[in-house]
Amino acid sequence: MKKIIPSLILIISLLASCSKDSSVNNGSNGTGQGGSLARFTIVGNYLYTVDGRYLNVFDISNQSSMTYKNKVQIGFDIEAIYPFKDKLFIASNSAMFIYNISNPEVPVQEAQAQHLTGCDPIVANDSVAYLTIHGGNRCGSQINQLQVYNVKLINSPLFIKSINLTNPFGLGMHQNHLYVCDNGTGLRVFDISNPYNPVAKTILSGENFVDVIIYPTLTSETLLVCMLTDGVAYYDISDPSNIKKLGTVKN
Repeated sequence: MKKIIPSLILIISLLASCSKDSSVNNGSNGTGQGGSLARFTIVGNYLYTVDGRYLNVFDISNQSSMTYKNKVQIGFDIEAIYPFKDKLFIASNSAMFIYNISNPEVPVQEAQAQHLTGCDPIVANDSVAYLTIHGGNRCGSQINQLQVYNVKLINSPLFIKSINLTNPFGLGMHQNHLYVCDNGTGLRVFDISNPYNPVAKTILSGENFVDVIIYPTLTSETLLVCMLTDGVAYYDISDPSNIKKLGTVKN
């Protein structure tokens, strides 16, 4: 592990520092893993970006000449985009939207789920979506929750439960664990063996966590790269019951 850390630090630092604005595909045909606060993502040969109201589509198959393809109006106060396979999960401060990109140039809305007003990073897979809602002046709410949705029936997302937190921001999931940045408390680790009933396991403290990126290495280790308010921290989460802090890069 020590041999790969120096070569990863610069890449990871840049990736984490951009996690509010960038991402890569989290499905089966991408090149890496993005954060839950991302505002653009790459799926195959297409770049998808979100602004306050629109989903924008770009063809990037020609690396020397990106081509603008489409603009789809979603709603208002769009904040984050998270891809999984042929779906885009898009979060606004009052709803979760799910778009099908089987035709990558023409995203089609498949579902919408309203939620309490608040800023909301999001991660998802075939069966479950997790989003956090945090309050604050910009977000127009004092609600601070982790919310769980059943998305097996993609056209009808089903709200399952909410868990009250302190001031949650970004989150990420890997295998049977969910990692949630909870400002003022620490990095919360949940067991999601039952994905619809997260069970709190531990809290990593000592840093102000903003977002996380799961980064599998070429060896057996799995890195949890954490964007902090003042830099980047990285952990070995190969054994979630014995998480090891490997280091930090401070601004």
